[in-house]
Amino acid sequence: MRPETLYQRNRQTPDRLNNSMRRTYDLLRSTLQNGRGDQFLVEGELIDALSASRNTVRAVLQQLAKDGLVTRSPKRGTRSAAAVMLRINQLSPVREFGGDASIRTELKTLEYRTLGGLRLVRERLRLPSDWTVLMIESLLMQDTQPLGISVSYIAIHPDESRDLEFNEPDPLLFLERQLDVKITGSRTTIGATAADAQSAALVGVVLGAPMIFLEDILEDASGQPRALSQFRMRSDRIAFTACASRSA
Repeated sequence: MRPETLYQRNRQTPDRLNNSMRRTYDLLRSTLQNGRGDQFLVEGELIDALSASRNTVRAVLQQLAKDGLVTRSPKRGTRSAAAVMLRINQLSPVREFGGDASIRTELKTLEYRTLGGLRLVRERLRLPSDWTVLMIESLLMQDTQPLGISVSYIAIHPDESRDLEFNEPDPLLFLERQLDVKITGSRTTIGATAADAQSAALVGVVLGAPMIFLEDILEDASGQPRALSQFRMRSDRIAFTACASRSA
């Protein structure tokens, strides 16, 4: 049987209300992620705004709470949790990821060290043989809430490797402040993965939970790759935004 035929046959009727939980969930989720955090959600208002039944709205709110996008308590009611909207077409430090000054994101260093001949990283960064690589692993935080894990591999020129202070885990700021390297471009790839045991423990999700995998390569004014960063991030607290246009 064709999928569209099966869908029509199993659809509840009458279809006067938007009683598809999937459609209602997607619409409310995207609205919350694009809005401000800590919004007070009233069940009756959602029923009217979504043209959905009470049962559908309740089921959607339960799923959103399970996914970490809303919080529910007898005293505070149902409120939206603050999500981080990453602007993937803008080059900015991690602390400006959210765009909104009220959403504070930062990196907290877990480990840093100089790597030896890690050939794959050197090939990805197109490094000459006399360059070295600094690895910095950090937690991506929103206030006190871990959002993900970041591992950055930073290319260090032989003339830049002296008297470095490892007090800046953000690769963009490290390169520009410590090494006086002007970063002019980046290339980003986004995918998905599942939380392994270490990621789950550090970020606070269950083993196997879906996570966003983002890789970013920073380039200097000459086009030389200077940093390869890989993020594993909670899929329930992160969204992406980009702007596009076309000529008339």
